[in-house]
Amino acid sequence: MVAMYKGIEVGDKIELEVQQLMGEKQEKYISKIQDVSDTGEITILAPMESGRIITLELNQNYGMCVYTSNGLYRCEVAVTERIRDDKLYLIKLEVQSALQKYQRRQYYRLDCMLTFHYKDDHNGEWQEGIILDISGGGIRFTSKKQLLDKKGVINHLQLNYDQEESHLYLSGVIVDSSNLRAQDNIYENRVVFDEITIEEREIIIKFIFEEERRRRKNKKGL
Repeated sequence: MVAMYKGIEVGDKIELEVQQLMGEKQEKYISKIQDVSDTGEITILAPMESGRIITLELNQNYGMCVYTSNGLYRCEVAVTERIRDDKLYLIKLEVQSALQKYQRRQYYRLDCMLTFHYKDDHNGEWQEGIILDISGGGIRFTSKKQLLDKKGVINHLQLNYDQEESHLYLSGVIVDSSNLRAQDNIYENRVVFDEITIEEREIIIKFIFEEERRRRKNKKGL
């Protein structure tokens, strides 16, 4: 077992989460780890739902939470292979981001419509996008062009709360970029932050919970 997965064991429970296209319901699947290879692949039992096997779509990206004896960990994975071994249905996953200690508040997503700017690399031109949801772990946003999977991007976020304005410049990796149905020139992208300080993450989390509180107050008419 490679050092990256130290602490993960066969039998550990996992939760797979896929972010659907805008307006669709988010799906979550529960399973268990069957094997962890030295090449970085994780094999799991195919999830089941109401007695039905969920085979999972090839090349689909998921957020994976692992319940280990040392606590919760999270990373991004992609489905690379579906296998039937005797009476077992197995799924092979390729890990696409570093395994990080998981705190649920860190990955709580806020649905929103925020304008922001991004660029492909440090020397590229800034492009405008619309953030559809944000968490302490990354963002989902629309762009006018398709972005390359696993390519690095710099994200400029302007977050306003408590009469304060914070500008964050965060490095991230594109883990999914797909065309929005019925909108040929609009693409939906998911970015995982790969370089973010504790202070920067706390700014995002504070913004999320302050915005939730503001929305609840407005809903109550206070």
